[in-house]
Amino acid sequence: MKKRNLLLVALLTVTSGSAMAMGFTVEQSKNFSNFDLEMGKSSSGIYLESSWLKNTDDGTQTGGVGAGYNLGLGPLMVNVGAKALYLGPKKGDNGVAFPVGGGVSYALTDSINLFGEGYTAAEGMNNSVKNYVEANGGVSWTPFTPLTLKAGYRHVSVDGKNGRPNHTLIDGAYVGGGITF
Repeated sequence: MKKRNLLLVALLTVTSGSAMAMGFTVEQSKNFSNFDLEMGKSSSGIYLESSWLKNTDDGTQTGGVGAGYNLGLGPLMVNVGAKALYLGPKKGDNGVAFPVGGGVSYALTDSINLFGEGYTAAEGMNNSVKNYVEANGGVSWTPFTPLTLKAGYRHVSVDGKNGRPNHTLIDGAYVGGGITF
C-alpha cells in the first residue's frame, strides 16, 4: 500500500508541472493508414499514446497503447517508452507484443521539427513472433497552432517463429496531418 501511494505521489509530482496537450494524427501512404491519439507527447514529462496501423493492400494491422517519458533539452526532445500491441499480420502469427524503445525530435525552427523513433520486442516480449521491429522518421511543420503537417517513412516487420516466415507488415513513405489542443 505504501509503495503504491509513493508511486502515485511521484507520478503526480512529475506531471503537475506541465500541461498535457492532446493530439490526433492521421497518416496515409500508398499502402497503409495510421491513426494516433496521444496525450502529453509534445511536452516534457509522462505521455500516453494509442495507435492503429493498417496495411491497405493485404489487411495486416497493429493496434495498441503505450506510455513513456519525454525529456526536453532545449531544441531536443528525447523520449523512452513501452507499448502493448495487438499484431494481426495475416500469416498465422496473430498475437501480442510488448515493444520498448524511444525517439528523438529536434526543432530546426519554431515550426519545423525532425523526428525519429524505434521500438522492438525481442523473443519473450511477444507470444506469436520471434521479434517485432518498428521505425518511423521524418519532418513535421506547424504552419499555425493547432495544425501540424508531416512527411516521413515508416517500417514495421516481424521475424516468424515455429516455421512461420519473416515478413514486413508496413514499409513506405507517408504524408499526414494532425491537431494538438
